[in-house]
Amino acid sequence: MNIVCNQNLGIFLFLFVPYFGVSQNLEFQDEKEGLLLLENGQPRYFYRSLPYGNSEFTRANYIHPLYGLDGEVLTEDFPEDHPHHHGIFWAWHQLYAEGKRIADPWLNEGITWRVVDTETQIKENRALLFSEIEWIEVETDKVVIKEDLIVEFERIGKDMFSLNLDIELTALIDGVAIGGSEDKKGYGGFSARINLPEDVSFRSRKGNVEPTNLALEAGPWIDISRNFGSSRNDPSGITIMGEPTKLPSYKGWILRNANSMQNMAFPGQTLIAIPKGETLRFRNQLLIHRNLNICEIDEMYKKFSN
Repeated sequence: MNIVCNQNLGIFLFLFVPYFGVSQNLEFQDEKEGLLLLENGQPRYFYRSLPYGNSEFTRANYIHPLYGLDGEVLTEDFPEDHPHHHGIFWAWHQLYAEGKRIADPWLNEGITWRVVDTETQIKENRALLFSEIEWIEVETDKVVIKEDLIVEFERIGKDMFSLNLDIELTALIDGVAIGGSEDKKGYGGFSARINLPEDVSFRSRKGNVEPTNLALEAGPWIDISRNFGSSRNDPSGITIMGEPTKLPSYKGWILRNANSMQNMAFPGQTLIAIPKGETLRFRNQLLIHRNLNICEIDEMYKKFSN
């Protein structure tokens, strides 16, 4: 099914006029294990800057919980079926340095993450978090990669806000390379472990999407809309956006309707090198909304990609 979107003034005004519907009070609250963003006293997301958990899958540098429009928790952390999944996270199975495989970041093997600095800014309807993270090889205690992360929250409308994530990975030693899973799925990269309801469904700009075992082509965004624990009949929807044309060796979407993550996969089985001193950058957006249609989501994607 192909969806035809007609450009009209109503959609343009709704999506792009600044939102001044209610007075906003955005603030970051320091917690023991990270930073909590509050909007008018209501939680929006929590960034974990210190290692969390007491298992082999303990790690830092991810987002959980992510909250919906009515305060419902949208993400899962340490789920029983995949305890190495952590809310909104980004990881790969293969990490090489100096000519050898040194770690499996997806399973937290041989690597640890240390958040060395965080800063925050509030600008009207936006809240920005800046974080610098070191990827440390456990065996040698070498810092292999420096990560720079920007998380930008923006209130767009009464029933819509976005979370933009801008991630840069800079190689600090020779021979750094990353790769996804070594099977045909090739998963790895930006991932979201969503608390999925039984009636979950997926949409792209072409209409409904059915998950398959392997990666599938479904355009630059995927929308997940159903009841995520809200008491309302029109609960939050989540759209995951990316920039596939800017990803090296992009493989497509790994989607699951139960007990797994949703992943915009790159670079697949084959390694990609990050030469010493050079940077790999990728951007993603999470759009939390209520009742947006496909054409409206696509307009929001155009704003993100521009």
